Amino acid sequence: MVVADPHRGFNDVADSLPTSNSPFIVGVSGHRDLDPSDAPRLRAAVTEFVQQLKRLLPDTELRIIVGMAEGADLLVAQAALDLGVPVEAVLPMSLEQYAADFDPESLALLRRLLANPAVRCIELSPPTHLRNADGTLDNVQRDVMYENLTDTLIRRSSILLALWDGNPSRLPGGTADTVLRYLGVRTDADRADVGIEFIEADGDMQAAERLVYWTPAPRLSSAPAAQAQRPCFLRGVGENALEMQQGMPSQLTHQLAALNHYNQEYQELLDAGKLGARDSLLASLPAETPLPDKLLLEDIDAQYGKADALAIYYQVRSDNLFVLFGFMTFAMGLAYLIYEKLTESRFLLYGYLFVLLSSLAVFYVLNHRHWFAKHLIYRAIAETMRAKFYLRVAGVDHRVDPFEVLALSGVDRFHGFGWIGYVLRGVESPDIHVATLRENEAQRSRSVEQAWIDSQHRYFTKKVARLEKSSGHVERLKKTLFVVILVVITVMVLFGESLTEVHLGVDISVKRLLMFSMGFLAVLLGAWELHQDKMATRELLWQYRNQLSHFGRARARLARITSSQRRNDLLVELGKDSLMESYLWTIHRYHREHEPPAGA
Repeated sequence: MVVADPHRGFNDVADSLPTSNSPFIVGVSGHRDLDPSDAPRLRAAVTEFVQQLKRLLPDTELRIIVGMAEGADLLVAQAALDLGVPVEAVLPMSLEQYAADFDPESLALLRRLLANPAVRCIELSPPTHLRNADGTLDNVQRDVMYENLTDTLIRRSSILLALWDGNPSRLPGGTADTVLRYLGVRTDADRADVGIEFIEADGDMQAAERLVYWTPAPRLSSAPAAQAQRPCFLRGVGENALEMQQGMPSQLTHQLAALNHYNQEYQELLDAGKLGARDSLLASLPAETPLPDKLLLEDIDAQYGKADALAIYYQVRSDNLFVLFGFMTFAMGLAYLIYEKLTESRFLLYGYLFVLLSSLAVFYVLNHRHWFAKHLIYRAIAETMRAKFYLRVAGVDHRVDPFEVLALSGVDRFHGFGWIGYVLRGVESPDIHVATLRENEAQRSRSVEQAWIDSQHRYFTKKVARLEKSSGHVERLKKTLFVVILVVITVMVLFGESLTEVHLGVDISVKRLLMFSMGFLAVLLGAWELHQDKMATRELLWQYRNQLSHFGRARARLARITSSQRRNDLLVELGKDSLMESYLWTIHRYHREHEPPAGA
């Protein structure tokens, strides 16, 4: 990480270059007025939790994001830095404004931590309606800025570390408010200060998303909740009802392992030179495109290039495997047909048996590598990054919630897909209120139209034409088979007995040759249909046609719209439609290979 001047925002840190490592982000929320005598215990609990995550994520960047308030925030930041974990200091306002909330000793500690090379500082911009000309903030405005920090933590954290006394509070942006909103048991519209029910988990938690690691922390200003005991994991299970589990849920452990494997295998394949040239969305933008968030765009582009390269790598392997099985199916059918209709050679039986056993061996050797599933997972990540990149260029990515679209599609509930949300949170915008996003809107919108909409429209047009041509070949083969069957049956009816006596110079009659010809086309068609079925060509054509429709409609409407607001609304709509289409296709492809759709 890079030393960041605390007076400069994220976009000003010019030498903070993104990497392809997909980080796991731990958000932090805690009380300011902790009991000083309890600090050693709390620090030990935080250290143990961070070390556990590091052990589970040896090839993955672990990152702490924290508001750096005095008390719990500074305690966690210090513990993380001592363990070599980089810290993203997200200040709810400028450091000059923030300093008013610190005593001299805590402020000095804050400044020392911000000067640490492993700390990157981000000062959140106030919403437009709070930007006073003199830069001052009254108490109400400061509360809004703390709520803005809570929103940022909720949006960007893969898990929340809370040093909390377990008591409810109506204070906006406070620790209780952050924990309850993160767990989904409180909303902006419902801040009722009602009691919290803590429930011991009955067995292992069956969820890994939206978890809080709760370290009970007594305060000087209030007594701890009766339930505050040892650190545990929390998840929301109802209105102000929280389920507790002491050990890490197994589902979370599996998802952390999957994220780490994603980072590990990319680096290994990259180092081995097995990945092709990485595609770049940034390179596709017109040279004149204004890039107020270039660092963030580079980060999204790096994550897109990584997922796309891995998706292509595993697509080639899974496609080749499907081709191989199609060929083996054809070879087995052909061997049996020749044996049955032309010659009863024992070598044909040997060949049939060899192909059968070879197919089984290949299947059992390669099945555990999950090439096809990886292709689907990585393609889903890449397409999400593609949409997010262009929406970010237009300055409207915060209006499209990919987690909401994931949840609506249901793809995140499939085995092996739950961890991709961690990758998406790693590229969430640090600050959605940056004023520069409102500059050069027209130019950025035209660049997005050219680099994304026009490009995708051309791509899907070519793909639809190619798949329709391929489908035409199958239809022609079906018609040919139908004609051959009619001809053979007609000839057999008219000349069936006499054809048995007509031989072709070997011990093969014309009748047997005709029957073989009809069977050969049937075997060929069956193998081709099996290959098309394994490749899900029909589903792919359906998806490409739908995507072509979305981009074609957007392209036509943008040609008649000049209002920046209406153009942005259209881009937001397109982003949601395109993502949903990609996720639905992924679901269909996954069902085909892993489990059948549920019955009605």
